[in-house]
Amino acid sequence: MPKLNVEISRYSGADYEYAYIQVNKLDEQVIASYCRSLRSRLSNIPLTSEQSEIWIVRAYVSLKYLLAASLMLVSAEFATKQNLKIVQPYLLYYALFNASHAFLLMVPEQEWRDGAILDDVTHQKAQNVVADYVRYLSPDMAQRFKDVSGRAMATREMLSYKFPALGLTGDLGEVMPKLEEIVDVCQFLAEAAQLNSECIQAVFEGVPDGTLSPDSAILKRFFVYEHKAIPGFADSEDWYRLWQFGRHSNKPLSLHLTARPGLVDDFVGAWCPDGDETPERTVFDPDDADMRLIFDLN
Repeated sequence: MPKLNVEISRYSGADYEYAYIQVNKLDEQVIASYCRSLRSRLSNIPLTSEQSEIWIVRAYVSLKYLLAASLMLVSAEFATKQNLKIVQPYLLYYALFNASHAFLLMVPEQEWRDGAILDDVTHQKAQNVVADYVRYLSPDMAQRFKDVSGRAMATREMLSYKFPALGLTGDLGEVMPKLEEIVDVCQFLAEAAQLNSECIQAVFEGVPDGTLSPDSAILKRFFVYEHKAIPGFADSEDWYRLWQFGRHSNKPLSLHLTARPGLVDDFVGAWCPDGDETPERTVFDPDDADMRLIFDLN
């Protein structure tokens, strides 16, 4: 665990100290002011059981976006080792996009709108709005985020719509961010999302207990997936995780506490090789990768 420069839980209201790496390097007064402002803004939210359900869903989905970002980054690491260049720009960009979406879900000004926030975050919104909020913690990181995300998007779009013949061996390869740059920015976004989620958990501690009924329209956003091109479907793993969550809490928890070991193991397991045989080294297996690359999972 990194040496603590700041006891961040004093300001977020958490009852434990998360192993912050990047946020812990910020000036203590910046962290204090940020948490004070966030908790004040959260106090404008009606502290009802309905709002509690909304933030449970937001935290769960935010965590899944961080897990998805982590999975993409360890996949990019593997692709680099195996000279699988074609997928690297997509994995790097969408890792950053998912980490951005995870952070936005923990920002109270980003309204629920009957769950539309889960589906309608555009690429441009992710760049502009995230930079605006990150600036309150670190203007330098906000500028770095805009630079890295802009280059990552340009590389991904160039290979999606134009495809220069030199591929990544030409100028485009110089534009594309390095894996280490993406990891660094994603880690900051993950820690910012965690910090916000600690404040959210603290604010909702006094909310009356809810029932977490699976018939709730809010909670169905947890596990029912819809798309105009395919029939909607319910994901049994998401539903099971909702049931498991309800056994331990009926109020929103921080992302770190939401990331129970069974949830993380099952998420990663869905992307492991099929069968019981030990895969060859040339087969990607996320069980062998560092899924804590950007976020300290339980």
